[in-house]
Amino acid sequence: MRKFSFFAYNEGFKLFGTEHLVVIGLMIVLSIALPIIAKRYLNDKQKLQLSRAIAVLASFWALAYVVILLFLGDFNYKTDLPLDLCNISALLLPFLMWNPRLRIHEVLYFWILAGTIQAILTPHLYNGFPNFIFIKYWFVHCGLVIYAIYATVVFDLKPNLKSIFKSFLALQTYVFLVYGINYLLGSNYVYVMHKPPTASALDYLGDWPYYILAAELIAFVFFFIVYLPIALTKKKK
Repeated sequence: MRKFSFFAYNEGFKLFGTEHLVVIGLMIVLSIALPIIAKRYLNDKQKLQLSRAIAVLASFWALAYVVILLFLGDFNYKTDLPLDLCNISALLLPFLMWNPRLRIHEVLYFWILAGTIQAILTPHLYNGFPNFIFIKYWFVHCGLVIYAIYATVVFDLKPNLKSIFKSFLALQTYVFLVYGINYLLGSNYVYVMHKPPTASALDYLGDWPYYILAAELIAFVFFFIVYLPIALTKKKK
């Protein structure tokens, strides 16, 4: 199967290369166009069906990645389970938001826009198109951003200032659970056990566990930043 380019690993991805810029451009276009189309031309049932389609597509690729690795015999439970924030959000998205609710969305909004956009601008990715890892990476990450914007605009699910603290508290619960899983598996998902072996931004944040605390403080700041568009629209109204 590895003779097919879809399954063959490569190192063709280049940061801000043509493939990267095209994907970002498509994400921006869809993030703007889909809410406009839904608001102007779709009825309530169609709006919901479209939101479900986006959620299912992102979830499918988060799961398909694991299935393909198992099929190729390359799956490693210490590194390939969908436990990082983006993958677990994508995997659970259809279940959490099959019927969109603000109580759930106000948490996902900050997780997605504060975390996933960083993964889009500085992706931890080596494989270029058409490798399945490349396709999975962008369907998951771009799909999450498109969904978050779509649900916020189309269903008017706008978080408030208290939502920042709710989302941050949910993040602590998530980190705690992942830490427990890492302890049992001997893994290092979300890098809560130690820093990654390669150079990363965490190298500038101190030793363990101080870099975790620093990263959470940065995340909290980003939560406020992604809340600004909501705050500005409310102020105008």
